[in-house]
Amino acid sequence: MANLTERIKTISEKWFIAEPLLFLTFVSHRLLENADIHTVRCGQGRIEYNPLWAAERSEAKLEEALKVELIRILLRHPYRKGPSSDPEIAYIASNIVLNEYYNFPALDFRAKDFWDDYAHQKKSFEFYYREYALIKRRNDSGAEEEGGVMEVSDEEMRGAAAERSGAGRNSISENAALWENDEFINEKLNEIVRQAEQNSSWGKLPGALIEEIRATLKPELDWRGALGGFRRTILADKKVPTRFKPSRRWGFMYMGQKYAFTTRILAGVDVSGSVEKEDVALFYSCINRFFNYGIEALDAVQFDSELKTEPEPLKKARRSIVIQGRGGTNYQPLVDYFLANIAHYDGLIVFTDGFAAVPIVPPRAVRKLLWICSRKENYLANHEWMDKLGRCCYIGHSGV
Repeated sequence: MANLTERIKTISEKWFIAEPLLFLTFVSHRLLENADIHTVRCGQGRIEYNPLWAAERSEAKLEEALKVELIRILLRHPYRKGPSSDPEIAYIASNIVLNEYYNFPALDFRAKDFWDDYAHQKKSFEFYYREYALIKRRNDSGAEEEGGVMEVSDEEMRGAAAERSGAGRNSISENAALWENDEFINEKLNEIVRQAEQNSSWGKLPGALIEEIRATLKPELDWRGALGGFRRTILADKKVPTRFKPSRRWGFMYMGQKYAFTTRILAGVDVSGSVEKEDVALFYSCINRFFNYGIEALDAVQFDSELKTEPEPLKKARRSIVIQGRGGTNYQPLVDYFLANIAHYDGLIVFTDGFAAVPIVPPRAVRKLLWICSRKENYLANHEWMDKLGRCCYIGHSGV
């Protein structure tokens, strides 16, 4: 396999000049032969390839296959905390992202293979993971396809892809078998991307893909800071005149103002089937901490496609909560209830995964809404519409 080693060395030397970001990513991982796999895969700090498979590739095709894995690494698909419990779905979602932002001719799985609408173009890994999982779930249950979904089953697509690659269908799962969260490698990749940012050494990568790679460097959002800013915003509506405080401009000639510190919040907790039980528990853990951050009174209500409980006043932190619901998701009933009782509440906080139809919110109420997403990936997939309907942030699973 000496010839194969020289071929890979030649490819990497070419990247050293023309694709510095790819080169630094390449040397950050160990390159290992693995005769037990069908093609090539990455994860756990290494890139593995089947030597017989690699020997059969032309130099151009071998370079493309390695480039696919390097871009996958730069986008952190093998190293994120996201919903990747099913390796097969994770691998397909990753390939769709790579084809949306780079369009590799020989790479299987594209958004247009599954969906025929604009809403499924150029989305995140988490978005495609969730959407493909829905296709798989519908096919497993025998349900009819929804609008915007191509009339093709995931079984047919996986089989066709395996036939084209000549590797066998089991390779789809094995290609993501090494994927797991690794903070050490993530930080190493952060440094590589920061260096590319500083030196503008992106090489020939498309602009849209560069933006996706840049997005991996976005600082973590602090939900406590978002809550503090939200509270300050809604307190602006609680100014009341008083004779006991002079006006800052006119003194005692005019009445001053004071705040009525009686912030009452309505908290909507998404208990639909798409929200995992641990996320619901995290929501309530977050709510319990609200009493340490200046929230005096809070009513909590569970919802999925409708309100599942009556708003329950929480005067102090609760140790246990009974979860009801687990159906679909619809924000409108919750928003409508808040609007109907807006004289009673200073603001609405919605805990959710973010995957549902965008509700109708009148402009006067936008500043009174705070959206808190479960998990960073859900925030990244939905923050664009949430930013237009109030503040938004996310909470992680490392504690609140």
